[in-house]
Amino acid sequence: MSKPVVVYTDASVDTERGVGGLAVLGLVQAKGGGRFSASLSLPVEDSTLAEVMAVKLALEVVLVTLGPGTQVTLFCDNESVVEHLQNGKRNGRQDLNRALEGVARLRGLLKVTFRYKPRLSTPEMRWVDARAKEALEWARKGGPIVPGIQASKPEPSRAKLKGLLWRILRWILGG
Repeated sequence: MSKPVVVYTDASVDTERGVGGLAVLGLVQAKGGGRFSASLSLPVEDSTLAEVMAVKLALEVVLVTLGPGTQVTLFCDNESVVEHLQNGKRNGRQDLNRALEGVARLRGLLKVTFRYKPRLSTPEMRWVDARAKEALEWARKGGPIVPGIQASKPEPSRAKLKGLLWRILRWILGG
């Protein structure tokens, strides 16, 4: 059985420039379980879509690192996104519905509970907020956005995982 994990997500968006930053922090809930994080910049003009993309990124990372069937408690600071995710709600926006459907597919592979947590209410939420803002600033300053991921050069032992994560990121963003 997989170790349960608590995940925090956030997104920051510059609507005028059409770029955003996503951040994910995961804490494995077992003795010595560890933590993981991810952040990236991407072309997006809407904060709701960016928040859903952060959730999707988080679930992809959990699936790759901890495997199917992992029990996930995911915190997001956008109440309407959490409501959409909990109730399977859709609206008339094709881009948002496509992202929500992607989350629903991942939810079927994991045991996910979505929870609202107010912005900056815990150290973890402050951490993801700061990382999302860093990823946004990276994009504003001309740093590469997806398919490039903002990350340091991987260690040789992580090269195989890097290739897999690239494929997953392309899939997440529909590329």
